[in-house]
Amino acid sequence: MSIEEQLKEEFKHNAKNIVCPPTIDLRVMNACREQMLEKKGVQPMRRRGKLYKSIMFILVIAVVSGFAYAGRTLLFEETKGNMTMSAAKLEEFKLSNTQIESIREARKEVKAQLNPGESAVVYLTELDKITDLPFITVSKPEVNEDLDNWSKAMAHQFNVLPPDSLLGSYSFAGGMELSPFGVFWGSETDMTTLKKEMKDESEASGKDMVWRITQAPSSLPMLSYTTTYRNSEQETLYLVMETALDSKIKVQLVTPPSTKYEKMDLNGYSAHYFKNDSYIYTDNNFYQEISWMTEREGRAIIYRIGTDSPSMTKEKLMEAAQSL
Repeated sequence: MSIEEQLKEEFKHNAKNIVCPPTIDLRVMNACREQMLEKKGVQPMRRRGKLYKSIMFILVIAVVSGFAYAGRTLLFEETKGNMTMSAAKLEEFKLSNTQIESIREARKEVKAQLNPGESAVVYLTELDKITDLPFITVSKPEVNEDLDNWSKAMAHQFNVLPPDSLLGSYSFAGGMELSPFGVFWGSETDMTTLKKEMKDESEASGKDMVWRITQAPSSLPMLSYTTTYRNSEQETLYLVMETALDSKIKVQLVTPPSTKYEKMDLNGYSAHYFKNDSYIYTDNNFYQEISWMTEREGRAIIYRIGTDSPSMTKEKLMEAAQSL
């Protein structure tokens, strides 16, 4: 079955839901159906002068391995309020060290050319060898360095606000509404068209990597805020808080088979620990996080606390989560 057919079947099956799979390695959000977009409208992706119309938009955060449903091992599924979150290992999603290095260098090169607040989608021939959607995403978020101002922006959505420090040694460094790991806005149609056009551009130019600036829609059914903390060694903690507005959302996490997973208890909540040593959005290819869900007046909230520091133990990461 082609990727288009798989998407159509999945959308039909979840006709009344909005699907959003954020993950350590793959996040694809089917943010709304055609009817919703006809009412709301979206800003198209721009290719330095060329515009694309969206039928429905998809948010891709991190490297995409295609919409494969076979070879998955379900790790967990949980529902609270208007969200259902699940996670699965995708057995076929593997990258060699050479491919990881190629992706990392491309990410650095593109990020150096972005202005604050911009995001880009990058096509790589290395990824085209192993995936239906050979893209990575890159962003340079605008950072709010005023904690009071940042907390006020979040207060109307969350009953837990970011503290000024974590674990005693990590101090507030800034907040951002754009993911530090990259964001791509496009549609199902955009995805197919984008692959062909960027592949053609790559072949015509003889370049293994080509990229384009992307533009987010004017409104979203799901909000995401990332607060960063750093210690004296410049190691970083990421506190991510996500919530849906008035929509029902399915969150599906898809991760490589090498990722370590453990279910934990966090102050009575089910928490989920992931550790990945082939993460392409950090310079050392390492990332670990603990995520959990709460509910506020029928609306679910997802919390994630993660780090790219290998010296951070699982126990210390849990201590940071418990302090919230």
